[in-house]
Amino acid sequence: MSKTYIEVGTLIVALVVLWLLLVFIQNPVALIVNSIIAFAILFLLNAIFGLGIPINIITILIVAIGGIVGLLLVIILRLMRIAFV
Repeated sequence: MSKTYIEVGTLIVALVVLWLLLVFIQNPVALIVNSIIAFAILFLLNAIFGLGIPINIITILIVAIGGIVGLLLVIILRLMRIAFV
């Protein structure tokens, strides 16, 4: 995979996360609920499917800030063996 594709993909993901954060900042309860649901799904995926995603400070911050979108980002990066290996 070309380095350019990774950079463009990262930029698109960052813009989507920024947009989602702006939406959730208007309603902080939605951000908290989204983060709690994402943490629960992360733990269930690790326990049931054995994805092997390490639970460290980086993973926790991505999932806490990004919620479900952050969790999807972590899962995609793990499955593509780019990060969290």
